[in-house]
Amino acid sequence: MEDLTKRGLTVKDTSIDEKLNVIADKGMIHDMDGIGYWVPIRWYFPKDMFDLAKISEFAETMEKKYIELRELTCPDDSA
Repeated sequence: MEDLTKRGLTVKDTSIDEKLNVIADKGMIHDMDGIGYWVPIRWYFPKDMFDLAKISEFAETMEKKYIELRELTCPDDSA
């Protein structure tokens, strides 16, 4: 599964995602103070451990989070 909001972010590390406990490609983003944060870009779900329904559930949760964030930061841009 890939987070397309992070397209263009360079993969700098591949390690275990702490939340989902699967291998993930990660990139580094920096805040206004220059502090860097590792963020997952794409996750690799083993087929023998996850079915499409479970992965879709993770994707829907992520989509809901981005919708809420967009509504909070850009309330006039609701589409």
